[in-house]
Amino acid sequence: MTNKRLYLIRHGHTVWNGPPLRFQGQMDSSLSETGRNDAIALGKRMPYQPDRIISSPALRCRQTVDCLFGRHPDEIEPRCIEIGLGWCEGLLATEAVEIDADAVRTWQEAPWEGSPWGGESLEVLQERVVAGVTDIVAGIKPDERVFLAAHGGVLRTLICYVNDLPLSEYNNIDMPNLTLMELAADAVVRGGNNIRLVTPEEMI
Repeated sequence: MTNKRLYLIRHGHTVWNGPPLRFQGQMDSSLSETGRNDAIALGKRMPYQPDRIISSPALRCRQTVDCLFGRHPDEIEPRCIEIGLGWCEGLLATEAVEIDADAVRTWQEAPWEGSPWGGESLEVLQERVVAGVTDIVAGIKPDERVFLAAHGGVLRTLICYVNDLPLSEYNNIDMPNLTLMELAADAVVRGGNNIRLVTPEEMI
């Protein structure tokens, strides 16, 4: 029996991705002109319309879906929203440094050590993401093509779980905007090693 397939993508470039960089977390920001154009161009390469599209509730993910497929998400999965960054959300990186340079340094250099600004830890993020994606995969019907639009932090922690990597590898996982991946599995299993980068032409 063919494994279920879930396609996942990080949202397009946003006005807060910079420059200048502004911490987004769970706050809403819109796609930039570059983000929209890149998503539209990628959408033209998609081989088909998904049977079902699921999105983080964040505006940038919903806009990415619209640019890719010309439609709204069919479902919203709150557990796949980006990590909560506490007091620094909405601040320019330079503003956050002025308030607490050590907190910014900790997040940039060792985010797995906890939340330096009173938000979520990577462990908490990973736990809710794995629970959300597990439920999504369980609900995929035979031959159904399902697509999930989410965030860099969400997808990095999912990769760590599926590939049985410690969260200390979080910063080593490259996740540009519009990174496209395939999770091929009947269940989300730690160490399953069944998530990979794909191009639209490789989607089946």
